[in-house]
Amino acid sequence: MEGSNEEHSPNERTNMVEQSNTPQKSGKRATIFAVTSGKGGVGKTSLSVNVACEFSRRGYRTIIIDTDLGLANAHILAGIKPEKTLSDYISGTAELADIIVDGPCQVKFISGGSGVKDMANLDDNGRAQICVAIEDLAQFCDVVILDTGAGVSKGVTDFVTLADQCVLVTTSNFAAIADAYGIVKVIVQDGFDKPIHAVVNRVRSPEEAEQVFLKLKGCTERFLGFDLNWLGLLPEDSSVEGAVLKRAPFSEVFPGSVAARYLAKLVSGLERYVGAPKPVPQAAKD
Repeated sequence: MEGSNEEHSPNERTNMVEQSNTPQKSGKRATIFAVTSGKGGVGKTSLSVNVACEFSRRGYRTIIIDTDLGLANAHILAGIKPEKTLSDYISGTAELADIIVDGPCQVKFISGGSGVKDMANLDDNGRAQICVAIEDLAQFCDVVILDTGAGVSKGVTDFVTLADQCVLVTTSNFAAIADAYGIVKVIVQDGFDKPIHAVVNRVRSPEEAEQVFLKLKGCTERFLGFDLNWLGLLPEDSSVEGAVLKRAPFSEVFPGSVAARYLAKLVSGLERYVGAPKPVPQAAKD
């Protein structure tokens, strides 16, 4: 892609991040979680936004970066209207600090740009530039959530392989299960050996979720020699759709919902992988 943003020195990048009111550098790199799926429409972005909010409520300095380049929509579920996006950063019309905005629950947010053809077709150099920016930002927070696109393109797998942990989202839909296996196959065959945690979304019972996970785990073990981790489930819950209509995270506008309770369990499972010390939750600070 032409018009790529010029390279910044480490000190310049540090100044840009500090000017955006992000937390001060702690000396310990954040844990990066990539939330991905083989198939679109399985609730990946909703999970990404709500996981970020839950981590922030627990006191972790959290940033969510929408890396579904060109088709980013996490800002809609977060109720944000970003003026600048990764598209502006790549084109050189905005600095890194300019594209960081405040989201719900004190989460910092970066949009990947929506309806931007150049971002959807971003080349290796452009994606590498974004990966460098993500690593820079990881020095200033505790948790980074990457909301990736769906599928097995380089625009997805480059960001999954950057992460320390991968959260794989599927449903009980046969095509969703098959495509979830597909993304695991591609990244594992490319050498990915970090933990992959499965979440089965929109299920009617724990038994349904367990059946889906065992099918998926059986395939990854038999054909790839890869051990998939069980993270948990999110049940079918009308509050999730209700929150979409409100353009807000369901865990924020419906904190007592069944989905919010199960979300808390998922984040507790991920929390053990966070390298930062356990902080004081937001509610306890007031």
